[in-house]
Amino acid sequence: MGSTGRPDESESRSSLTVVPGKVIVVLRKEAPKPYEPQGAIALDTNEDSLDGVHASGDSAGLLRVSFDGVRRIQEIHFRRRRKIARKKAHDRRVARRLLDREGRRERHRVRQRLHRVSKGLVRFATEARAAIVLEELTLHGAGGRSRRMNRRLSSWPRREIHRQIEYKAALEGVPVIKVNPAWTSKTCPVCGARRRDRVGKVFVRLLCDWEMDRQINAGLNILKTALASNEALARAVRFQPGALRRDVVSPLYDLSALPTGAREEPSGVESQTGVIPSPEP
Repeated sequence: MGSTGRPDESESRSSLTVVPGKVIVVLRKEAPKPYEPQGAIALDTNEDSLDGVHASGDSAGLLRVSFDGVRRIQEIHFRRRRKIARKKAHDRRVARRLLDREGRRERHRVRQRLHRVSKGLVRFATEARAAIVLEELTLHGAGGRSRRMNRRLSSWPRREIHRQIEYKAALEGVPVIKVNPAWTSKTCPVCGARRRDRVGKVFVRLLCDWEMDRQINAGLNILKTALASNEALARAVRFQPGALRRDVVSPLYDLSALPTGAREEPSGVESQTGVIPSPEP
């Protein structure tokens, strides 16, 4: 409803579904036209954080967006499920019910944390009038990885964090740009040279006097790729990665300072929201 009491033309109820334990209201809302970006927030998606750079005009700064303990939550619930499976091995019906409940709890807690992360990121982008640049998601084959690593990667909620960022950005008119992530962690952003060998936690290119956290390095290359393919962004940002050699990585925001009450947690409504792109003029 609008402030006058009349229905908001940009929002209409499309369906209502009642299922055990909850009521799902699906809303369709017309998204505003994305604004012309004055900067970019380019981020590499990793297990514990989004890592990269915020650039606007001639200035840029390295940043990190923490996932607020998501991996620890997953590890706790994994141990709980393993304990339940061991204790209730003699009763599959009870074990299945308890495991399902534990899985629901884990998913709810993870989505709550990712809701806070994505909400804070989109708010920051809106205030800075910046586009959000992310990599197209691909997960390569698991050859050569341990069972523990494969389990961690299979539970990695990167598609969920991208989904939340994208729909929240669409509702606020924040442009989201997707780029190919190939070689981003193994390429020097200063000279463009690629390393063929395995890169550890730090990317080093001695000829360029370049040394950078591998995840941040990937974020810098994600920004360079976006600038090369998006004219509007290239007009707004003049990016010189060499100027960031001694820059300190800053957290995007302090999650502990954000409200933690029930009103700040997702109700489930926003995850059911369909975004309708604005018609082109």
